[in-house]
Amino acid sequence: MQQPSMQPMQPSNENRLLAALGYPFGIIAIIVLLTDMKNNRFMKYHAVQALLFVVAAIVVFGGASILIGILTQISLAFAFFGFIIPLAWLAWIILTIYYAVQAYNGKMFSIPVVGTYAARYAP
Repeated sequence: MQQPSMQPMQPSNENRLLAALGYPFGIIAIIVLLTDMKNNRFMKYHAVQALLFVVAAIVVFGGASILIGILTQISLAFAFFGFIIPLAWLAWIILTIYYAVQAYNGKMFSIPVVGTYAARYAP
């Protein structure tokens, strides 16, 4: 009698591609969560994590933009903070590409802060 393999089953190419595309395109993560694809643990985990990553970026960049706008109205000395937003966007784009590549490679990784919630909502 053969022993069952202890290695986890690798996600299909389609699942890896959809998981990867969920990071730069949050709408794909929403579609995964609204369809039967959410029954796949790999897909659900990456969809939740990607969606939380996109929402976190919107909140952080929106809040920072508002704060910088208010501070600039108070004093033009704060206007130099406006240069931080484009640099942060560049960092976010690089991280998004990195996370998409990791998902495409079939890895289950955790993004700091967001990954904790993803693990909680996609066990």
